[in-house]
Amino acid sequence: MPEPNWDLLDARAREVLRLHRGVAHVAAFDEAGITRRQVAALRGRGVIERPRIGWYVDPALPWQAKRAVRVGGTADCITSAELWGLPVPPGSHQRLHVHVAEHEGPLRHNRDRTWVLRSVEDDGEVEVHRGIRREPTLEGRAGLVDTLLVLAGCVPLDWFVAALDAARHAPRGARPLLGEQDFERVVAQLPRRLRAIAYLVDDRAESCLETLLRLAMLRRGIGPVVLQAQVHPRHRVDFLVGDRLIIEADGEAFHDPERDRVRDAELEALGYRVLRFSYQRIVTDLEAVLDEIETALAH
Repeated sequence: MPEPNWDLLDARAREVLRLHRGVAHVAAFDEAGITRRQVAALRGRGVIERPRIGWYVDPALPWQAKRAVRVGGTADCITSAELWGLPVPPGSHQRLHVHVAEHEGPLRHNRDRTWVLRSVEDDGEVEVHRGIRREPTLEGRAGLVDTLLVLAGCVPLDWFVAALDAARHAPRGARPLLGEQDFERVVAQLPRRLRAIAYLVDDRAESCLETLLRLAMLRRGIGPVVLQAQVHPRHRVDFLVGDRLIIEADGEAFHDPERDRVRDAELEALGYRVLRFSYQRIVTDLEAVLDEIETALAH
């Protein structure tokens, strides 16, 4: 038997995965004229991976997506939100959230594709979600609308608003992840008690910290608050509270303390008072942060 053209087979296998959005059943390779023996060889060559018997994925997929396929579904909820680049509560990513169709076969352990589970409790690292899907999956994860709708029931309200803010935010003029029509779809399909959440979403927020702090100040009645205020031609700040109090929510990434000190000195020379709060304080000690803001406003 002549040696197959591996470049051609590699390209054909990658096209199968592309057409199936990163995850394909072995039957899809049959339809493309790739034999089972060739599929095995392609797997050995690293062109495709088999996380679950009969299922193949693009090796470039994130490990969370591969493990979700291994379990028998697709990454969903918190796991999918992370893969979309949305903020989730600290520590919540320790469990793998997987959507499994009602008719799907036996579930398997997310770390061992040969371990058939008797019940989902046999794998304490996995949380299974079931229900209808409104849009196609993508690269082993739920679509963005489906992700957000499931996320609404898994995280505290403020973190859900933070995810919506992030999905609606358009950095530097780029398109947001979640367009206006899809945002309206999400809101319309939320439980009735959550639909008013649309009025809390602010696409100017540049981080989850801004959302968490904004909502907390709103509940405390602290204000007026202007988000992303341009207080000087060279200075835009996270929050301007009242006339002279500036609040900066400092994320863990891209934080330069020396640059912050210089900037704060310039703002104080203009007559402003600056308070800075770290990720750790906002996430774990929010009430004390609010107390400090109120004290600053009172003096």
